[in-house]
Formats: sequence, C-alpha cells, structure tokens
Amino acid sequence: MKKWAWATFWLIAGTGMLVAGIWVEWFNVDFTYFKVNVGWFALVYAALVFTGNVLTLRAMMLTQRELHDWGDALAEATPVILELAEKGDRPREIARELTARYRIPELVSLKYMVALSRVRTLSRDNREKT
Repeated sequence: MKKWAWATFWLIAGTGMLVAGIWVEWFNVDFTYFKVNVGWFALVYAALVFTGNVLTLRAMMLTQRELHDWGDALAEATPVILELAEKGDRPREIARELTARYRIPELVSLKYMVALSRVRTLSRDNREKT
C-alpha cells in the first residue's frame, strides 16, 4: 500500500509544481536552450511507480494453469500457511516450508498467499459494511 501512496504523493506534488510554476519561477529549471518545470519529472516518476505497481499486481496473480497444477496441494497446505503466518513467519520462509513439504514452487505459494490475503481483506471489509 505504501507504493500506491508514494505514487499518489508524486502525482499530487507534480501537479502542484506545474500549477505553481505558472506564478513562481522556483519550479522551473533552465537547461540553457529551454526551461522545464520540475513538476513534469515528478509526474513521470509517479507514472512509472503506478505502472510498476500494476505490473507487480498482475505478476502476483495465480494463473489458471497454476491453479490446475497445484490447486489440490495448495488446498492441503492452507492450514499450514495460516498456522505459520500466525506464528509470525515471513512469507518467503513459509514458501520454503511448502516447497519442502508439498513440493509446491515458491513463486506459486507466494502468489497463493497474496490471494489468501486479498480474500481475507475483502471478507473483513464486507463484514464491516454489514
């Protein structure tokens, strides 16, 4: 969530610099032949961070093939994942444990943990609404 906040911050800051640059020269950088408002750099950075976040989210989604290949093993491993998470183990350690016990690839188990976290968050949000 911090990366989304960071991108939003730079989006707002860049927009503010562009607007303030109309009245204040502080945000304009002179490159000998032309001037550029620093707000443009902030907006480009915000766009890059947003793009990186979206690509990361897409990469961490379980595919149909992974569900087909590992679905039964993941369902069997779910209690172990929850138990280790409650103990405070880091996701990478849990993924290694699942690889050792169930031969599930680390990346697949990490994607599954992300999916479990999303489901948990959504169910908590739905409970709070009712």
